[in-house]
Amino acid sequence: MTRLVSSAIFLIIQFQFYSCHIPHDREIICYGNFKIARDLAYKNPANTFALDSALIIVNNCMQCDSIKREVVDLKIRLLITLGKLNEGSEFVNSMQASEFMYPYKKKLNQNNFIALNFAFIKDTISRDKIFREMTTDLEQYINNNSPNSKEFQEAYLDLFTLKGNFTDSMEINREIDSLKIKYPSDATFFDFLKL
Repeated sequence: MTRLVSSAIFLIIQFQFYSCHIPHDREIICYGNFKIARDLAYKNPANTFALDSALIIVNNCMQCDSIKREVVDLKIRLLITLGKLNEGSEFVNSMQASEFMYPYKKKLNQNNFIALNFAFIKDTISRDKIFREMTTDLEQYINNNSPNSKEFQEAYLDLFTLKGNFTDSMEINREIDSLKIKYPSDATFFDFLKL
């Protein structure tokens, strides 16, 4: 009988110990799985099987709050690379703006999926119209907010990536030169963006 009681007490103590550590352990497992998915995606960008595997892993990581924004970003990249544009659009629409790296990313990604769908059906006029709207929205976001350094760089990287789809490189470089004057402490970053 004492053996049964001691076994029960041992099980209760063990359960309490592990239940206190489960969320932490889950986050560690999630981060490990996220790294595996990221490695699969970046080391095998043309391998559909590897990308699908990475997407399955990323879907399982969606419950990980500590890395949710990174998971969302990787999932969107995978869906675009795999050409799963409708699924990507539905996914972005189902998310809250706070679940993205930066608030502007939700609308940017929503519109990007629309533009990519136009590109898929070879409607470049509609695609470019959407890209232009996206750049206008992004410029307004940058001007109306004071993004921190990392968000500032990400927003400008997104902006000039978009502009590269429909703007002449000389015009982009002129605009970048004017930004170097406006933001001299970020001149090296802007040089990186030149085409």
